[in-house]
Amino acid sequence: MRSRTASFAAALSIWVRKARWAVVAFVALLCGVGVDISGYGVGFEQQLHSARDAIRMRPASGHFVLVQIDPRSLAKLNRWPWPRGYHAQAIEMLERAGADGIAFDVDFSSRSDPAGDRKLAKAIATAKVPILLPTFRQFSAQTGGGTYENLPIPALREKALLAAVNIDADEDGMVRRYPFGVTTANTPRPSIGAMLAASAGRSDTDFAIDGAIDPATIPSISFVDLVEGRIPAGALRGKTALIGATAIELGDRYPVPRYGVIPGPTIQLLAAETLTDGSSPVDRGMMLPLLGAVAVLAFCARLGRRGKGLAISGAALSLLLVPLALEAMHLGTVDITPALCALFVGTILALTLSFYSSFQHARTVDQATGLQNRRGFEDALKSAPPRAVIAMRIESYRDTAGVLGQERAAELIQRIVDRVDPTGNGAICRLEESVLAWASQDDDAAACVEQVEGIIALLRSPLEVAGRKIELRSAFGLADVGTMSPSKLVDRAILAADQAGELGKEWQLYDDEIDRQLDWRLSLASELNEALAAGDIWVAYQPKMAIASGQVTAAEALVRWQHPQRGAILPDAFIPALEASGRILDLTLFVLGRAVADAASWAAAGTPINVAVNVSALLATDVKFLTAVRAMVADGSIDPSLLTLEVTESATMADPQRAITALEQLAALGIGLSIDDYGTGQSTLTYLKRLPAKEIKIDKSFVLGLADNRSDQVMVRSTIELAHELGYKVVAEGVETQSILDVLTAAGCDYAQGWHIGRPIRASDFEMKFCARLAA
Repeated sequence: MRSRTASFAAALSIWVRKARWAVVAFVALLCGVGVDISGYGVGFEQQLHSARDAIRMRPASGHFVLVQIDPRSLAKLNRWPWPRGYHAQAIEMLERAGADGIAFDVDFSSRSDPAGDRKLAKAIATAKVPILLPTFRQFSAQTGGGTYENLPIPALREKALLAAVNIDADEDGMVRRYPFGVTTANTPRPSIGAMLAASAGRSDTDFAIDGAIDPATIPSISFVDLVEGRIPAGALRGKTALIGATAIELGDRYPVPRYGVIPGPTIQLLAAETLTDGSSPVDRGMMLPLLGAVAVLAFCARLGRRGKGLAISGAALSLLLVPLALEAMHLGTVDITPALCALFVGTILALTLSFYSSFQHARTVDQATGLQNRRGFEDALKSAPPRAVIAMRIESYRDTAGVLGQERAAELIQRIVDRVDPTGNGAICRLEESVLAWASQDDDAAACVEQVEGIIALLRSPLEVAGRKIELRSAFGLADVGTMSPSKLVDRAILAADQAGELGKEWQLYDDEIDRQLDWRLSLASELNEALAAGDIWVAYQPKMAIASGQVTAAEALVRWQHPQRGAILPDAFIPALEASGRILDLTLFVLGRAVADAASWAAAGTPINVAVNVSALLATDVKFLTAVRAMVADGSIDPSLLTLEVTESATMADPQRAITALEQLAALGIGLSIDDYGTGQSTLTYLKRLPAKEIKIDKSFVLGLADNRSDQVMVRSTIELAHELGYKVVAEGVETQSILDVLTAAGCDYAQGWHIGRPIRASDFEMKFCARLAA
């Protein structure tokens, strides 16, 4: 039976070698199809498309003109919505200037003053050029999630053409596609972009906006310049004008790839430009590139090693160039991510199969020394369970490897094995670079300890490697088998060795201290009152520097716990435990109380410092917390403007309306509000504008790599610009170096916080270091 099994395995191995590339091609095909069906490659495909758009970047045709309802127009015409007589005047001025079409991206669905409505209706009715007015499909909660169409009032739409202005974003919030038309309550309505381009398409289908068109090149004029007659002669002749809002305060803005957040009317014109010159790439799918990639993989069976590499490299390059060429010639586009994935997976799979035999050997053997590795050791433990496992950590290994090199360091390992196991029976294994281990069949711990002490004695005399005498520093760990799995047994032996090294001991027997550590974490909540009373929990202050002045004018209060037995406990260890046990309110009120007292003391001394306190997401809408804060502020001990509460994005997203109400109550007390960790949640500045906060903190994950990471720089700069437009101050946390601070300074950030500015320190030290400097 064993002979038959061996023969079958040998035959199977031969077949696998012969059919390797057919298997590779088939698996690659399945992977490519799977990527397409699952949608996992959408993001990467979009990035590739944006890169090609950057290469093909070109100006707009100039046939369309954007009449901007911009900040200057809003200021000049004084109020919004404007009297509709202004829009009637705009129609007359555009006709007089020779425009061959006029469209509005302005909501006319409600009545205004009757005289203004009559003026606009008359201007539309008497216009000699087509007038397009907007409609908008909306979802109604009152109709059970149904839709309705937002139409201009009847008097305006009698003589006008109607077109939809709906813009839909992809799952990542970016606008990349645009509808030919929108159907609402069985009524199809063409989109305004399609009508401007005189292009037909089926309703509720869409097309890709050509990202190569630079929106900055679309001609534009200010509405106020139009109605006051300051437009150069001929600037509008023969062109189609779209009147729409570009002022940021009107909110009609959307993010698009490469260009950031742009006005909705600009997107309407980009769509019209795309249809006008026929540059909307027809998506021809992914199958042709995928089949091409699979064919290359199958053909590799006929090639040598070098030929395979050239064929696969050429296929990858072709996949990148083909869609660029198709898009440049307006012949459509193809999705290449599934094909690239197939090519990549096929290459990896081929390499894996090529080295199949080597891999089988490498699974259980350390290549540098030929000793059994961890996998092999654990397999051996499963087949022959020991009484204990002994691990040896060579603490001086890294230094030795740095001096001698890895090859000589591996020789050192072999010298150790020769001395410890002179019989060479393969009992000693190399689990990690600096960890050796072996199984022991000794009946009790005392015998294991005796064995270890004997080995320690053997290793006290130096070992010779490459003519050098090496003295070892090592520590041993012992773990009894009990009912543990081999993997857990090995882990515990290594942990015991590491503990021995940390304590300066030669060996350590594993005990249940780790389990007690876990139990202790669960008991943290019960220790809170005692820790507060004993002063073990205290508040540190990390400075926040006003970048413009270079002065520390604010600080963040951070909680610290110095346990009498266990030393400093990280907040990440005890805060989740307190949240889980319902004790986070007590801790937060303690921190808040200390922060109020310290801020009041500093202000009384003539150095007012704004102090920020983090509020757990669980407390953002807690009535008890709101009541306690109101009471702290009501006693008059502190100017509320010196207190800031930092609330995370997630805290406001769980129940937005309740969060807004709660934060408005806090803001009414005069307390500053800051949105913490901005960028890590799913909210946007448009949503946050509804909150009474005046500050956002950019999460340090976007700041730490700011000096070198271009994408982080773009994200931070755009966030700062848009936040300033909306009236927010911006704090960047994680400022660890001067180079990061320089980038933030150039971007116009308001405040910086991080170790480069200052580490968290006690209140007394903060007062001496920063308050004194501010007073001077």
